[in-house]
Amino acid sequence: MLFDLAAFSQTLALYKNMLRLQVMDKLLYSAQRQGRLSFYMTSSSEEATTIGSAAALSPLDPVFMQYREQGVLLHRGFTYPDFCNQVVGNALEPARGRQMPVHYGCAERKVFTVSSPLATQLSHAAGAGFAMRVEAGGGGRS
Repeated sequence: MLFDLAAFSQTLALYKNMLRLQVMDKLLYSAQRQGRLSFYMTSSSEEATTIGSAAALSPLDPVFMQYREQGVLLHRGFTYPDFCNQVVGNALEPARGRQMPVHYGCAERKVFTVSSPLATQLSHAAGAGFAMRVEAGGGGRS
């Protein structure tokens, strides 16, 4: 059996992102516990599901995530400074400080802003999927 370097490189990149997410969680959670941040939610034990799911999507696919799925943004190129700017709510983050901490979103990465109550974006995701199907020529009926 031949060694597939491309598959190994992709797997290694996914693993590195999982480790980066754990490091970021530890740092930001620690800062929150010290009173330096008002609010932070970790994604402990969800690293593989979020980063793996993001890797399976096209970068053009819209994502409607919840607040423990930072791995999606990390996989799509959000940097540590991007996360920190969002968590402190300053003018350097995409919403310019008008969003609650950990309510991530980034239009250029096709990630819709997180909503606090879980599952509120199911109808938005279904609508976006239907619109993509219609735009692709699949029609509005199955």
